[in-house]
Amino acid sequence: MKRILLSTLPGKLPPALALLLLVGTILVGLGLVVVTGFGYLPALGADAPSLESFRRLFADPRLWPSLLATLTAGLVATVASFLTALALAAAFDPAGENGQGWAHRFAVAVLALPHVALALGLAFLIMPSGWIMRTIAQASGLFPIPADWPLVTDRGGVALALGLFLKETPFLFIASLTALAQIKPASQLLMARSLGYRNHIAWVKLVLPRLYPLIRFPILAVLAYSLSVVDMALILGPSTPATLPVLILRWANDPDLAQRFVAAAAAILQLLLVSGAILLWLLGEVVVKRLCSAWLSDGRRAWPEWIAKSGSLLLRGIGIVVVAAVFLSLLSLLLWSAAMTWRYPDILPQAISLAAWQRAGMTIWQPLGASLLLAIATSITATVLALACIEHEKHVRRYLVQRAERWLFLPLLVPEVSFLVGIHVLLVLIGLNGGWLAVGWLHLLFVFPYVFLTLKAPWRAFDLRFEHMALALGQSPWRVLWRVKLPMMRGSLAWAAAIGGSVSLSLYLPTVLGGEGRIVTLASEAVALSAGGDRRVVGVYGTLQTTTAALFFLAALLALRHRRWTAK
Repeated sequence: MKRILLSTLPGKLPPALALLLLVGTILVGLGLVVVTGFGYLPALGADAPSLESFRRLFADPRLWPSLLATLTAGLVATVASFLTALALAAAFDPAGENGQGWAHRFAVAVLALPHVALALGLAFLIMPSGWIMRTIAQASGLFPIPADWPLVTDRGGVALALGLFLKETPFLFIASLTALAQIKPASQLLMARSLGYRNHIAWVKLVLPRLYPLIRFPILAVLAYSLSVVDMALILGPSTPATLPVLILRWANDPDLAQRFVAAAAAILQLLLVSGAILLWLLGEVVVKRLCSAWLSDGRRAWPEWIAKSGSLLLRGIGIVVVAAVFLSLLSLLLWSAAMTWRYPDILPQAISLAAWQRAGMTIWQPLGASLLLAIATSITATVLALACIEHEKHVRRYLVQRAERWLFLPLLVPEVSFLVGIHVLLVLIGLNGGWLAVGWLHLLFVFPYVFLTLKAPWRAFDLRFEHMALALGQSPWRVLWRVKLPMMRGSLAWAAAIGGSVSLSLYLPTVLGGEGRIVTLASEAVALSAGGDRRVVGVYGTLQTTTAALFFLAALLALRHRRWTAK
């Protein structure tokens, strides 16, 4: 007993380390943002608090159009993703069965796709000289030259909302399917059908009220991300003026140090904007609940016929659009990377060449190596830390675990630009700015929650009888972990590490603020090149980023298959 107790004592350190790493860093970053926003930063000669930074912020004519574009794109993308994900979950799993295999695999593939790569591909698809306009020009004879329409950087943020919709719908769809697996609604739907209810109305009345509380957090995370995204906004969002997170980044990187105070004030405004949007969403929940409470119990068993038919057609159309848009976006990246001559309005390149890959090959190894190093290091660190935290749960009361777990997902709810601006100030003050440690630290802030979220369910589902049997045979807890649990959970660990690696590959803002331009990754270089005119080089970087992320998941699949072969 004494040996077992001593061997479990070190397990108390990882949860405290994780909370300190995530919560402590974010709180310090927010604190520095608030202090700097109110004009107090002795390192820059500001020794007394003031409201000058807020006066300069609200006097900027770009602020209000920027806020409007940010809110429009974020709210539209979140609402559209939420409704589409629910509709797809109801359509592919109307009876609680696993009839959604291909859709689930497609959603996972899109989820693994880096944001920058999808944004670049979508821009190639919908821009005035993109594939859609080329197809229309060839089919109708219209638009002999590219139309002068702002289809990508429109002021309303429509293109940004579309990109966020394509990226976040698969995430909410997977979250819905995971929650459905927990509530197992098959028996309830079967009883409802026996009472004369149609499948979808039974799903809305019986399943949705139990499903929504389980996916509330993913929805709020999507809302916070959509309102604070930077990398996709730089590619698809408006530029005159840009969205608020992009303006904050520009102010934070301005050579004029006085702009750092304006950036901090804008970061406070961004935090209030996201907090207000979350409160508005929660208030909307209350309103919808009160409005629909009577309808949920009125006994109506079917939709009106025209609603059922139009809803079914609309759902199929949306599904086709999502699949086609993602596939064509990736294909356009690949074609542009290999195109030698591709004049408008030709649908396909006139000549194929690897010249763009050869030109990029002289400079691409540095960002590729940096991306791989950061992805591998942070994913392994996050996996080990998440494993240690979950292993420690058995020694802690359940309600304490639930409270601590809520804090671990704080980076997904707090807008990244709000606290990263403060962390950037902290890195400058302690002299860690521009180094590998700073970038790896910031990457770990975002990688760890995804790894923990991926690993906790399969690890908690582990059959403890294997562990108890090994302990009864005299094995130490450490030996049981290494010789029993880790080999059996190898596939889950590989999948969690793959997700962590793909998240690290897609991080742009932590790399830019932490590395200060000294550390270049595929994501930061692709965003920088997107402002140029050479689509071939941009296609190379987007394709390489997608391929690198796919390799992580291929390695995880090979680990899963190796486990099956070993079992056989």
